Amino acid sequence: MILGIMGGMGPAATCDIYNKIIQLTPATCDQEHLHIIIDGNSKIPDRTKFICGDGEDPRIEMIRSAIKLEMMGADYIIIPCNTAHYFYDDIIKYTKATVLHMIRETAAYLKMSKPGEENYLLLATAGTYKGGIYKKVFREFDLNIIEPDEEDIRIVMEWIYAVKSGKFDVSLETFQNYVEKYMPNKEIPIILGCTELPLLADKIGVRNECVDPVSILAKRCVEIAQEFIDKK
Repeated sequence: MILGIMGGMGPAATCDIYNKIIQLTPATCDQEHLHIIIDGNSKIPDRTKFICGDGEDPRIEMIRSAIKLEMMGADYIIIPCNTAHYFYDDIIKYTKATVLHMIRETAAYLKMSKPGEENYLLLATAGTYKGGIYKKVFREFDLNIIEPDEEDIRIVMEWIYAVKSGKFDVSLETFQNYVEKYMPNKEIPIILGCTELPLLADKIGVRNECVDPVSILAKRCVEIAQEFIDKK
């Protein structure tokens, strides 16, 4: 099995999922790790800007990346960018490789691993909210997504673009005050619905308390690779 990563959205998030796959792989030597191809195409236009009506269409570069990965032998392709899944149906038309859907993998995992939970607070880009990516998929699993108000969405966007610039200036107190606003009655699981947010969560020490779709997708990749081995 060869795994392709459609990277560059952003570069640090690409490194994060690659590192997670390595960490989750039960390997004792180099040869037992996954064969991975990364197309770190940082020229893919901003997904949120396009969805919100103020940017270049990213689909051409995303499709080009998928085709490149397939031509290099990828059997499976992952997209470590939540917002990019708005274009999922357009991308899969142009490749015979299996493109894993990070949001669907996340919903399936939560349905199985947290049977008593129905509500999830989503922290994401404005494009992810506007595109309804999580709400649509989670509804299929009878799960409910809670979204912040417009002013708070703007705050999360500031966090995300700061991380893209290498800045991690959000404190633990600021983060906690933010999410507690949406938990008046009981604690609600938090989904880090942008691949920059787990990096921020690491810095302030809350990643283990949150749902990280990047980790869920990385784990699924390792499981699929093991299934290939077991079939041999």
